[in-house]
Amino acid sequence: MLALLSLCAASASAARPQAPLAELQSAAAALALAEEAGAATYAPLELRYAGEQLEQARQAQQGGDLNQARRLLEQSQVNSDLAVAKSRLGRTREAVQVQAAANARLRGEASPAAEAETP
Repeated sequence: MLALLSLCAASASAARPQAPLAELQSAAAALALAEEAGAATYAPLELRYAGEQLEQARQAQQGGDLNQARRLLEQSQVNSDLAVAKSRLGRTREAVQVQAAANARLRGEASPAAEAETP
C-alpha cells in the first residue's frame, strides 16, 4: 500500500509542469546580449519589451503559472533577438555612412588633381 501511495505521489509530481529555469536563463542571457549589442540606442522599444516580459515571466513563475511564464520567456527571447538584429543593422548603417562620406571626400580631392593633369 505504501509503495502504491509513493508511486501515485511521484506520478502526480511528474505530471506538473516544471519550472522553466533553462528558459529563464536563456531569456536573461539574450537580454544581456541585446544590451551589449547597443539595443538601448538602436532598438530601445524591443529592449524594453524584452525586459518587461522577462520580469513578468518571473512573476508568473513565482505565482505558479508556468505556462504563462514560458510564453512570456519566449516573447522576451524573440524581442531580445530582434533588438540584437536591429542593433547590428544600425551599426552597419552607420559604418556605411562613414565610408560613403570618406569616399565622397576622396573623390572630391581626386577631382581637382585629375583636372590639373588634363591639358
